[in-house]
Amino acid sequence: MRRLHLAVGAFVAVLSIGWVALAGQAGMFIPHDDRWAVAPGEFTDDGFSNQKRTITLGDTQVAYLEFGEGPPLILLHGCPFSAYEWREVIPILAQHYRVIAPDLYGLGDTPVRLDQDYRLPQDVEMVRRLMDALDITSADFIAHDHGGATIQLLMQADPGRIQRAVLTNVEAYDQWPSKPELPYLRMIVNPITSPLLYQALQFEPVRREIFSIAVEDEAVLTSDVLRGYALPHVATPERWQRLRRFFRWQMDETHNNITMTALPGMRAFERPVLLLWGERDENFGPHLARRLARDIPGVRGIHYLHNSQHMPMQEEDAEYARAALAFLREGEVSAEAKAALVQARAEEQGS
Repeated sequence: MRRLHLAVGAFVAVLSIGWVALAGQAGMFIPHDDRWAVAPGEFTDDGFSNQKRTITLGDTQVAYLEFGEGPPLILLHGCPFSAYEWREVIPILAQHYRVIAPDLYGLGDTPVRLDQDYRLPQDVEMVRRLMDALDITSADFIAHDHGGATIQLLMQADPGRIQRAVLTNVEAYDQWPSKPELPYLRMIVNPITSPLLYQALQFEPVRREIFSIAVEDEAVLTSDVLRGYALPHVATPERWQRLRRFFRWQMDETHNNITMTALPGMRAFERPVLLLWGERDENFGPHLARRLARDIPGVRGIHYLHNSQHMPMQEEDAEYARAALAFLREGEVSAEAKAALVQARAEEQGS
């Protein structure tokens, strides 16, 4: 079966190379379009997102999930995912917290127009405005991938919003998008290859080939899970156009370097942080966790989930939730995580 998935990916890639060569740089242009990419109340039919709410924040709206009671815990998802990625751990976390999981701009079901600016700084502002609207002064955070980049910018812009943070396989520095993602990003952005991939993603083997780069064990990618990850982008042509704009920004070196501007705030951030990391990640590996541990003084430990790649909340959900709760509620960090932190910081002294 894996050979079939690779064959599908190779087929799309070969066609893409030829068409990209024909399209040239002009193929990167996406015309101005002020239609809704995702209209207010337009929720993905994945069996989970129908529980979302929509809140108005000035001239924009945000789709989000809210479960449980207690102190606020905000979950920020990665790219190209949505709040759906937290579905396994939310019921566990909500036993102790008021869990709030928004869909970041350009992803999931948050309403946006095709000409709207939904680059990373807009997510930071959205998080601040969402907290104000929900009467939350500060909160604990769990952030993954793109959501982790959002938290880094929040450390720079408004660090008092963050009580404690768990960071998981996050975008950081100038190291994103990752190399395994680039072929797919180029196919999505280019107008010649983009319609082909849009149609191909209606089929499970292609979805599996693409999303399998994020997990160690493909068995976790059931048909329902693949559908939940793909639908926010392929349910309508307008959603696909939104993703194309999003990835144009992802491939812009100026935009990618924006996380570097967060370094002063990160280096001054002393509130508790846990790096809860999928150890086998080929995109954002342990080297990135070690670098963050050296740059953020508040880091208390590096807790590796040894059987996970980029999506530990999917692959080792029970252990992920247990470790996050132990840290957020009790300040508990395992001896192994403390040792990993000591080793990471010793590397800096020895360099």
